[in-house]
Amino acid sequence: MASFKLKFRPSTVQGKEGTLFFQVSHHRNTRTVYTDYRIMEHEWDNLTSTVRIAGSAERQAQLQLVAFKAGWSARQLAAIITEKEGSRTDYTTDDIVSAFRQLPPCHTLFSFISGMITKKTRMERLGTAKTYRDTLASFTRFRNGCDIVLDALDVDTISQYEAWLKARGMKPNSSSCYLRTLRTLYLKAVDSGLTTDKDIFRHVFTGFARTTKRALPVESVRTILRLKLPGNSPMAFARDMFMLSFYLQGMSFVDMAYMRKADIHSGMLQYSRKKTGQSLSVCWEQPMQGIVDKYTHLTKGSPYLLPIITKPDGTERRQYERMCHKVNRNLKKVGEMAGLHIPLTTYVARHTWASTMRDMGYNLSIISKGLGHESLKTTQIYLSTIDTTAVAKANRKIMDAILK
Repeated sequence: MASFKLKFRPSTVQGKEGTLFFQVSHHRNTRTVYTDYRIMEHEWDNLTSTVRIAGSAERQAQLQLVAFKAGWSARQLAAIITEKEGSRTDYTTDDIVSAFRQLPPCHTLFSFISGMITKKTRMERLGTAKTYRDTLASFTRFRNGCDIVLDALDVDTISQYEAWLKARGMKPNSSSCYLRTLRTLYLKAVDSGLTTDKDIFRHVFTGFARTTKRALPVESVRTILRLKLPGNSPMAFARDMFMLSFYLQGMSFVDMAYMRKADIHSGMLQYSRKKTGQSLSVCWEQPMQGIVDKYTHLTKGSPYLLPIITKPDGTERRQYERMCHKVNRNLKKVGEMAGLHIPLTTYVARHTWASTMRDMGYNLSIISKGLGHESLKTTQIYLSTIDTTAVAKANRKIMDAILK
């Protein structure tokens, strides 16, 4: 039966890392399989043929990665030999080496997430790609830049990551968001057959903590609407975007940014949510048109309805993100002028629309339909029976309550 051993070859250059390699033997024939796993000479234990995990915390993480990769390669070689033996046919060391070299590389978390980011970007799921990118950046900082083999992820690593997030002042829902995203990516790796599910997230919080109410009463929205703000000022524009989001059934700012002039026809705005791809229709009312008319001079020649994305040149997502930050920064000033006790953001408009609908007596199914919350399991069974006209009628009553 064939055998193999992990060995180390020091560098010929003083102070440089050497290379780990496998020596494969069968019927007195020996072949060498080099790897790209590199360590210093003092980090190799020749007696046990293992990597010594020592040094700084960062170096230990790097050495653990090398050790895990080497262990993965050893398991692959062992599996190849077992398969060859089980076939009951003659084989050579060349056959073993050839089969090993045809295997995909050892999968690491960073490389897997990077691949998922590329995939979502190509699919134009830019919001999801950004969420993955932010999670990768966070976990990379936690790991001090050192990658980790997917099979090496365990309960302790995930628990330590949660503790690291909390130590940096991360609020429970923000921490949970990173952990949920990481769990989603981990399960995608499991589904792809790259690792096995070891239920490594069982000891961390991935739910939703109750937070301070972000909805405003109707009186506060009316106060915001009637504030005396300088014309054509950033604060006036921010207030207009808040009101437009409210009028548009709590439309998210990203969907407002991507609204096209061609989306409005026959008195209806029809668009697809960037987050879910769900198609929604909103009855186009005069208060909405009044806000849009203020900025037509800034959207001449543009396919977009609002001056949020001004250049369709491939940087649309970046333009939206910059404007979102700018609008929210100015909305905080607007909120202070209005005497609000919570920071005013574009997302508050969405919460406020839903709360106002509820306070006016509309049932949850109509509210869910208007918001495009197809993921609300408790209301999904009703969505197909709700006519868009019912939502439009309810939305018109809200605007009447604000504008009276």
